Amino acid sequence: MDLTLRQLVFLEHEMEKIVDSKDRDSEDRSHASSVLERIEEELQRKKEQQN
Repeated sequence: MDLTLRQLVFLEHEMEKIVDSKDRDSEDRSHASSVLERIEEELQRKKEQQN
């Protein structure tokens, strides 16, 4: 799936909110953390492609 930069930034923000939320169970936070890592890698890759 190829997401736009805007979509990736939005997802990054939402995953950060889940990871930081103490109201979410640990499994949700763990999944969000894993997704966040992948999003950050993709953002870095896109940034490198632009340079």
